[in-house]
Amino acid sequence: MVSKLLSLLNREVKTMNQGALLLALFSICSQVLGLVRDRALAHYFGPSETLDVYYAAFRIPDFLYNSFASLVAVTALLPLLAGYLKSHRGDDARAHFRDFSHSLFTVFITAMVVVCGGAFLLMKPLSFVVAPGFTEAQRELFMTLSRILLLSPIFLGLSNLFGSFSQAQKKFYAFALAPVFYNACILVGIFLIRPTVGITGVVIGAILGTVVHMSLQLPTLFRLGIYPALTLRPDFSFILKVCRTSISRTVSLSLSSITILVMGALASLLAAGSVSIFNFSYNIQTTPFYIVGISYAVAAFPILSRFYAEEKRKEFLEVIYKAAKNIFFFSIPLSLLFIVLRAQIVRVLLGSGQFSWNDTRLVAASLALFSLSIAAQSMVLLLSRSFYAMGDTKTPLRLNSVSVLITGSVAALLLWLYNSSLSFQYFAESLLRLDGIVGSAVIVLPLSFSIGQIINACLLWGVFTKRWKKLGTGVEDLRRMLLHICAAGILGAGVAYLALQVLSYATRPDTLLGIFIQGLLAGILGAAAYLGVIRLLDHNELKNMVIVITSKFWKQRPVAPEQPKL
Repeated sequence: MVSKLLSLLNREVKTMNQGALLLALFSICSQVLGLVRDRALAHYFGPSETLDVYYAAFRIPDFLYNSFASLVAVTALLPLLAGYLKSHRGDDARAHFRDFSHSLFTVFITAMVVVCGGAFLLMKPLSFVVAPGFTEAQRELFMTLSRILLLSPIFLGLSNLFGSFSQAQKKFYAFALAPVFYNACILVGIFLIRPTVGITGVVIGAILGTVVHMSLQLPTLFRLGIYPALTLRPDFSFILKVCRTSISRTVSLSLSSITILVMGALASLLAAGSVSIFNFSYNIQTTPFYIVGISYAVAAFPILSRFYAEEKRKEFLEVIYKAAKNIFFFSIPLSLLFIVLRAQIVRVLLGSGQFSWNDTRLVAASLALFSLSIAAQSMVLLLSRSFYAMGDTKTPLRLNSVSVLITGSVAALLLWLYNSSLSFQYFAESLLRLDGIVGSAVIVLPLSFSIGQIINACLLWGVFTKRWKKLGTGVEDLRRMLLHICAAGILGAGVAYLALQVLSYATRPDTLLGIFIQGLLAGILGAAAYLGVIRLLDHNELKNMVIVITSKFWKQRPVAPEQPKL
């Protein structure tokens, strides 16, 4: 069993679609476990002050991870490694890989211990920034949980560092499998440790998950002949080169983390449970984002880095177009179906125990507003990585900065408008079916987030098309396909909506089984209508997916790292 797992972790994939499908399959497993995790949290705690503290406790560790640990992330190292692999082969390259890893490991461990130690000591004043609306009892619990979670950026950062070298050699399995085990460990914390120590047990499970996340990268690292070790003479010239390459990207990630931090701080000022409502809906909408957006962005990035390093501009653009088409092909219909089936999705996933029907309505409304930007979030990730592959980290930084300012400004404006204008509040509550629900102001936060993401995607695409003035026919094909997908997606969503109305007479909407059947059948009919229209329009994306799935990519013969294709 162990040998089979080690063999799996060291396998390679050949093409972007196969890599994306691999990542998507494991992402589905991870997301399913994540949804089980959220259902368990909703069942045992519900949207409550305790669960608000739990979600808020991740803010500072997540910020430190995005701000410091991501300096050695995949997107920072792969372009450097791609350029290096172009000019080095064999034992010489492996020796330098070992030197790089030892230097990065030493500097990373030292820096993260210092940073996390400082955050540990400053946790009380930081708590007033992250959660200004918490009571004193909530603040004490917040400080305890956050200090435990300060271990997570260290272990996840090491996992990123180790995974960078394996992904440079086209080995994705460990990277794809790690989140599955991470969520599984949190479930261990919920079901086995929580009964003894309460919400602290869930946090202990999360830390255990980060340790496993890192450990899964080690077999592949050892197979490549790279062993993490401290060195008294780190190569600071290479470290500085990595930092120069990644500093803009790291600041950009920090800005994204700041967006969520600001949203959480605003939610803490609203009704009790608002932080939980925001996080429940955010986590659900990340399912299609992780399955589609992250899978294609991660799978495309090594190819983009290699093609740009080898000055293959035409191939570089073809990868961007192909990834964008696939992102739109999946994310747009999923977004529309999420909007139509939001109540059924939320009730099936979270509706038990302490999670009430009013909670369902609030999370469903927030989910619909988050879903507006699923395609935009995916494109932001893809386009940002395309700039990183070109060695340009400043453009995403500038545009992400604009996005953060827009998101925060829109959130503040809409909250003021929601609380001061009864007409606006009545319109929003009527549109999202929240009449008479206490705490409905929380829906302003996901709406602001989506507006910021859509604007960010448009800005990135505008700069990208301006940078590549001679884009050829690819951009026209992409626009035409986007129109077709939107039309087919709207038709599919309409079919799903009509199916819901019909099925409401044939199923019991007051039972879990009835809601599940209603949502499942409506979703299947909507998806079938969408795929039927796409097939009539004869788009290659559907054919390509069928080919990839039927090719049994996991049985493909491994290819050597020197091959130009992924």
